[in-house]
Amino acid sequence: MKNRFFIIIFILSSIGAAAQESEPLDISPKEILHLSIEDALKLGREESIDSKANSNTMLKAYWRYRDYRAGLLPGITLSGTLPSLNRSLKSYQQENGVYKFIPNNYLSEYMNFSIRQAIPFSGGELYIESNLERMDQLGANRTGSFLSVPFSVTLSQPLTAYNPYKWQKKTEPLRYETSRQEYTASMEDINITTVSYYFDLLVSMSKLESARQNHKNASDLYGVAQAKGKIGTISDSDLMQLKVNLLNTEASILTAENDYLEKMNILRNYLGIKAGTEIIPEIPQAKIIDGVCSDAIKEKARKNNPIYDNFKLRLIEAEANVIKAKRERMPDVNLYISVGATGSHPSLSGAYNNLENRQIAEIGISIPILDWGKRKGKYVQAKADYDLVKERIVREEDQFDEKVRILAEDFIDQQQLVKIYMEADAVAQERYTIALNRFTVGDISVTDLNYAEQEKDRARQNYISQLYLSWLYYYNLRYITLYDFAEGCDIIPEN
Repeated sequence: MKNRFFIIIFILSSIGAAAQESEPLDISPKEILHLSIEDALKLGREESIDSKANSNTMLKAYWRYRDYRAGLLPGITLSGTLPSLNRSLKSYQQENGVYKFIPNNYLSEYMNFSIRQAIPFSGGELYIESNLERMDQLGANRTGSFLSVPFSVTLSQPLTAYNPYKWQKKTEPLRYETSRQEYTASMEDINITTVSYYFDLLVSMSKLESARQNHKNASDLYGVAQAKGKIGTISDSDLMQLKVNLLNTEASILTAENDYLEKMNILRNYLGIKAGTEIIPEIPQAKIIDGVCSDAIKEKARKNNPIYDNFKLRLIEAEANVIKAKRERMPDVNLYISVGATGSHPSLSGAYNNLENRQIAEIGISIPILDWGKRKGKYVQAKADYDLVKERIVREEDQFDEKVRILAEDFIDQQQLVKIYMEADAVAQERYTIALNRFTVGDISVTDLNYAEQEKDRARQNYISQLYLSWLYYYNLRYITLYDFAEGCDIIPEN
């Protein structure tokens, strides 16, 4: 009994000495931030460069749509020259055909007030204008007069040309809606990136913790083995194997620390966290959503994903190019009509009295006779592009539908896998604890202990990987469908 008591005291003292000799490395940051995945996601949406770029893109899309809407409303313009001085020589052909340079010396002022309104259904433009002009002839015989156009109504109407307003009415609202959807999808892509960086750090931290724990265990076991070796209850081979294990754990700590710092720096920069802060990620709960079926995922993807509106937009633009190329092959006929009143008098009031009718009407026509096939070539190219776009859209739609189907199946399967790996991790941790105790009393070999340790580390990494996949699939699902199945609502922002 006395000998056994002595052996136990010796073993315990050896364990303490070995632990002091093999103290693991430590990281000493300036500030520590315990960061949950929810807080990381919020920071990513608010502070990352990607989020600011997405907001800028959405802002430009909004003002582009506003410009389109404003182009359909009346535009009011005030213009003029106040004043304009002209002192120059100008050529003048006399009655006998001889040119002579005569002085040109006058001062003029001009003011125009106009209201312009586009006519979307016809592609024309309607103007309502009011003009006032005064000209003063300078020199010895100074004279001056006013020319007024109190009102005039002008219609400029292409009769056979391509009508851009008609196609903009189809494309611009669809383009803006697609931009809103793409903005939402881009924000979900930021969530995906944040989840990836967060779990990269979490996995690295888990490896570092395992490396440190393994080092402590290896140090303790080596101390026990040294005590056993002195009394001849352990072989030299097993003792040397435990020494190798201890050295390997020291190397693993160094490798894990470097990887941890690298992954932390990536996440810190992405989230806009100040330098010098050590981020301690928290292990989140698995993202499990029960009751989600494959058909519901497909339905929401087809309804909300911007790719389908993008298909429509590309097809409309290709069709518009065909119509434009086709119209350019036809004669170009333009109608111009302007009616109103005008007057002229040395006095301002007189220029608005005794008004006369002002009527202008003209039809311009341009007929392509010989262009060596240029217009035909443009039409053929536009038609070929349209056919190619149609074919590509069919194949891209099939490919995207298959992507949605695979994601739906993976997401549903993942809900069960994460539960299985969580249980496996708990079992592996408990098994290793039992193996460690059994080795201490000499019940199992070093090989069995190493195997239990490897299984324990592998089970923990597998569990964290499955946690990562549960969050990754969840945000990929939001990215594809723009729908939150946890809350049961669309995530596209309102106008």
